[in-house]
Amino acid sequence: MISKIPLLIILCLFCQRPVQAATSEDKELHVVLRQIGHRLLLSSGDTTSRVLPVKKINDNTFEISFEKQIHVTADSLYKIVGKELSGAGFWEFVAELKECTTQEVFLSFMISRSRDTITPCGGRNLPVGCYKVEITILKKSNLMWMVWLFLPLILVPVATYMMVKNKKSPVDQTNNEEARSIGSYQLDINEKKLLHPEKNEMLTDKELRLLTLLLEKKDEVLNRDFLMNEIWAAGGLIVVSKNLDVLVSKIRKKLSLDERIKITSVHGVGYKLEISE
Repeated sequence: MISKIPLLIILCLFCQRPVQAATSEDKELHVVLRQIGHRLLLSSGDTTSRVLPVKKINDNTFEISFEKQIHVTADSLYKIVGKELSGAGFWEFVAELKECTTQEVFLSFMISRSRDTITPCGGRNLPVGCYKVEITILKKSNLMWMVWLFLPLILVPVATYMMVKNKKSPVDQTNNEEARSIGSYQLDINEKKLLHPEKNEMLTDKELRLLTLLLEKKDEVLNRDFLMNEIWAAGGLIVVSKNLDVLVSKIRKKLSLDERIKITSVHGVGYKLEISE
């Protein structure tokens, strides 16, 4: 019976703490969202009308609306929302500019450290109209602190398992026909993994798409427009050229254990994959 007491204490904390944390975080976020609204008004030249009360759509989604019609540009929306939220410690979010009546999305972008960041094309001006900004915070559950509480109890067995698993040959870890060699790496397309004797890397959908395109045309220069169309535009997304550069940088880092592998930038043209013998 005595051994159960700590567990009961933990469960009591588990029941109370998330509600308190969520309330505090919501209050801080509401202040930041109102500041975003005020800055958007100022950027459109409006110094007199009001930002309406922030509306909470669900646990992670909030709506900023305005008293009057406003003028918004892609650049101002991206810069203001990104600066205010990241300055308050919110690094993972999606922002959408919607028309008030039809709910049509005119502008949208995503900022993320763990996923592929998607930024809007700059220089896009919209007509003056009734708009609202919907922001979804891509945050982890408030219950995630429980993982850290129990981490010491699971760290050792997990670490031991991973050490044993990583000692296996990359070829042994994948028996499917969708495994391709890239220098000392094996690309497991089905599992979206880069396998290496020292370290395995998970790939996002866009990282996998870029790497397979480069691998299929190894030693050939692939045009930037072609790559952006295959990776983003084919799925209905229009992004700036910088997104491709960031994606290439991530792939280079995940292939860094083999110095023979190079993803070379051809200025003004595109990229090519080279693997020296």
